[in-house]
Amino acid sequence: MAILSERDRRKLQEIFRSRLVNPVRLVLFTQEQRLVWTPWNQPCQFCKETEQLVKELSEISPLIEAEVHDFERESELAEQYGVDKVPAIIVTDGNGRGNIRFFGIPAGLEFTTLIEDILMVSQGRTNLSDDVRAKIKAIDKPVHIQVFVTPTCPYCPRAVLTAHQFAMENPNIVADMVEATEFPELAERYGVFAVPKVVINDAVSFEGALPEHLFALYVLKAVDQLSGEERREFEEVDRQLRGMADDDWEHEHRHDHDEFEHEHHFHRYEH
Repeated sequence: MAILSERDRRKLQEIFRSRLVNPVRLVLFTQEQRLVWTPWNQPCQFCKETEQLVKELSEISPLIEAEVHDFERESELAEQYGVDKVPAIIVTDGNGRGNIRFFGIPAGLEFTTLIEDILMVSQGRTNLSDDVRAKIKAIDKPVHIQVFVTPTCPYCPRAVLTAHQFAMENPNIVADMVEATEFPELAERYGVFAVPKVVINDAVSFEGALPEHLFALYVLKAVDQLSGEERREFEEVDRQLRGMADDDWEHEHRHDHDEFEHEHHFHRYEH
């Protein structure tokens, strides 16, 4: 049974035909299904579905290539890409960069993020403002951004897309979408009680889908590249966000992405 509906296929054909420019590779690391599992070797929950989704996307446009690898049998290649869990999708133009990543199936609202990433990589440009782009390009230290999401979170796609745009602009930045319900131990380690939860270099974090210029302040904070004025703005924003969290503030962020019919049924992330 196909994952993409016929309506979505037609819609994507139109989008890809008009907006794709250069070839894009979807590099997928997956895992074979087994009959027996051990406590230290658990099954990949949605590897089969993720592989099917990637292959269906590649069938829609000749500019999209699906490249499927076995996580265990091709462990050296997985290590080169920095892949330590599956399913994992790397969106790349084939230049060897692997810093735009999805861990977990991009289902529900995150499916649109995958489509936006494909278009971004194909066109070779982001929609960041000139000011934010300049600040992100100036970062000369390694940055690892993890954005924890759930498929039903309406404001998570904005946070993931911003992180992926940062990675597109600077090869020093690796940006991951991490599906919290598929990797609960990782979510517990980082104290994910609400999504999106953004963790940068295991040192700086925030909850919510911040505007790109405020998101950039947290990235600059993580690599100690804030100017004096930026530092004051960061401290004020961070103080407000932490106060909202303490008051159990419910985030009301919205996004304006198109919605597709494609959806998986997941349990809600409990916190």
